[in-house]
Formats: sequence, C-alpha cells, structure tokens
Amino acid sequence: MEYNAAIDYVHSIPRFVRPLGNRQLGELLALMGEPQKELKFVHVAGTNGKGSVCAMTAEILRRAGYRTGLYTSPFIEVFNERIRINGEMISDEELAGYISSTAETMEKNGLQVSEFAFVTAAAMRYFCDKKCDIVVLETGLGGRLDATNIIPVPEAAVITSIGLDHTQFLGDTLEEIAEEKCGIIKEGGTVVSAPNERVRGIIEKAAADMGAVLTVCDKAGRKPGKFVYKTWSYHLALKGTYQAENASVALETVRALREKGWKIPEKAVTDGFENVSWKARFEFVAPNIVIDGGHNIDGIRALKSSLAEENRPVTLVLAMMKDKSYELCIHTIAPAAKTVVATELDMERALGCDEIKRICDSAGTECIAEPDPERAIDKAIELAGKGLVCICGSLYLAGEAERILKDKGIFNF
Repeated sequence: MEYNAAIDYVHSIPRFVRPLGNRQLGELLALMGEPQKELKFVHVAGTNGKGSVCAMTAEILRRAGYRTGLYTSPFIEVFNERIRINGEMISDEELAGYISSTAETMEKNGLQVSEFAFVTAAAMRYFCDKKCDIVVLETGLGGRLDATNIIPVPEAAVITSIGLDHTQFLGDTLEEIAEEKCGIIKEGGTVVSAPNERVRGIIEKAAADMGAVLTVCDKAGRKPGKFVYKTWSYHLALKGTYQAENASVALETVRALREKGWKIPEKAVTDGFENVSWKARFEFVAPNIVIDGGHNIDGIRALKSSLAEENRPVTLVLAMMKDKSYELCIHTIAPAAKTVVATELDMERALGCDEIKRICDSAGTECIAEPDPERAIDKAIELAGKGLVCICGSLYLAGEAERILKDKGIFNF
C-alpha cells in the first residue's frame, strides 16, 4: 500500500470489535512473532495527563541514552505522530509498510481486531524491529480491556489523574473508572500513581491484590517556569498549572526505573524536563495564542486555572464533541473569557456552534457563533487585540487550528 491508502485502510477498520478483549489481538501478535514479548515498557493509563507524562518520561529516557519508543493517541496533525523513536516520527514509507504487513497477516488468518488494536500490533512489530530498549506506551481507552494491555509485566505501570470521561464505556462513577484504569497493574509489578485522593484506596487495593509495589505521588508545587516536588525543583518546558502534577508522576516513574537498574543520570532528568514538548497541552504557538486540547471537565478546570495565571483578557475559540459533558464544560470555561467565538468541526460527533452559543449566553458570557474554524480564529485574533487567544475544547479543533495557523505563518514564535 501507498501511505494514503494505508491510512485509509486503518480508518476503515471498526473502532470496536465484539467481544471486547484482546484474544484476537493476541492471535494476531502471535502470528507476527510476539514482538511485545521482546520489548520492555512503561505503561501509562489515566484520564488526564497521560500524553504529557509519556512525553516527559520518553524524553528523559532518550537523554539517558536509551533507544526509546513512544506510542500515543490520538494524533494532532499527522497519523505518524502516534509512533516515534527518540522523538522521530515513523516515516510515511515505514508506516505504510507496517500497516500493509499487519493487514496481510490479519486478513490471511481471518482475524478481526479494532482500529486501535491493529495500530498497536503494527507499532509493536516496528518497535521490536528497530530494537528499542524501552517503549513508553499510552493506553487508548481505560486499561483492563485496552489493546495495549496485551503486554507482559511492564517496568512500571503508571496511573495519571483519574476523572470522569468516556463514561459510556468505562462506568458512570470515578470508582468504576479507577477500577478499569487499574487493570494495567500486573502481578508482581511496579506501580506509580498521581495523588488521586478520591480513589486512592481503589488503587492501593488493586496493587495489593496483585502483589505490586506502589508509589503514590505527593502533591507538587509550582514556581515561575518550574515545578517543585518534595526537595527537588526543575525547570519545566511544558506550561499549564496541571503540568506540575504530571511532572511529579514522571519523576517518580524515573525513580522507580532507577530502582530496577535503569541508569538515568540526573542531567538526563534536568534536560528532559527543560526540553520536552507536547502538542496542544497549553501550547503557546505565538506570544498571544495558546492551544489546549482539554475536552473533559477536569481538563477544562485545569485550563481555566492556567488561563487565570496569565492575568490578561482571554478570547476563546471553542468547539466540543456531543458525547462529552459539554454543558458543564462550557459553563465552567466561558466565564474565564471576555468573549467566546463558538465554532464547530465537520464531523458527526461535533457539537453545533449555535448550541455552544446558547450555553454561553446562559452563562452570561458574550459569544459569537462562527461555524468555520478558520474564520473563527481570525475573528478571535481581531477581538483579542493585545489579549490572549485560547483555542480549546477538542483535540480535533487543536489539530485543525495548528494547520490553519501554520498556513498563516503564525506558529511557534
């Protein structure tokens, strides 16, 4: 397959395949030589902060001299972002090749796995062929039944902040969701968790039941440009109030890896935190434009806190998905702005901009409905003046915004 045909093929695979679970993925990987059994992993689950923790941990491991794979989702601009080694995305040619070979194996043997499981299988083979020393692996959805949970006992199972999201799949309560996330904890493993105070007992019980060693992070603090944790202080490239907690999780993960014999010098930690980058997480792409992909209530609250610290007038460009708790999210974030420019995306799941405007009006925040994202961004820049433009509410909008701003020559000042 050529690259575009390969990407089209991936997107043609069903998102969910019944029965849920990894039986057929296990069969597919067995036919592919069990690449996951040749690799070592840091396995990361949670509701918020997974991507940032993965990015920090991978950057530190890379700077420690390890050939480090990174598997994340979703992508912001190009599919290749999901599969990286030492910060470099898989090439178009290699991606097409691994998709083609995985498809051939699956079809020849009459197997059917979900889209995410298919990509996971292709990525495992790629990381194995490229002889990665370690792979930082982000779950897609949940943990217990997630395709990434096909791996053996990881070097560390990491649980970031747990909140309410994907309730249609993971459960209606924080406790139910926590139990699903804890499904990545394996017998005799090593576990690192964010504070997660409301469900700490569930995490502790899950670790104890599996005979796993658990470290629960203390609370992290912040100073300008730094995060502070226990007796340590590090400069941190990632902005946003919520990144201090994520950095503390990455730091405790590094400590856990050191205890297992991984040689990670302090300079690798310092340089990793100072140089890490991660798209669409309170990412300043210009001095007065920030993009944030937070799309659930905890992510929106964290964004609101980060905007407050900027201490300047905010104009929002806002889009959301219909399958999120959008009314609560909009009521929470709208008062942080002097004006909201509501927009929408060309996809079935997208909430209409008129509905966003209705909710903003009820929250008492001035709102303009503009269905075209490019015109919405232009309008927000015009309205903001010397204030801050924040593009938020959806990772899909974040990707669209990055493409639009690059086309305009406004990106990464």
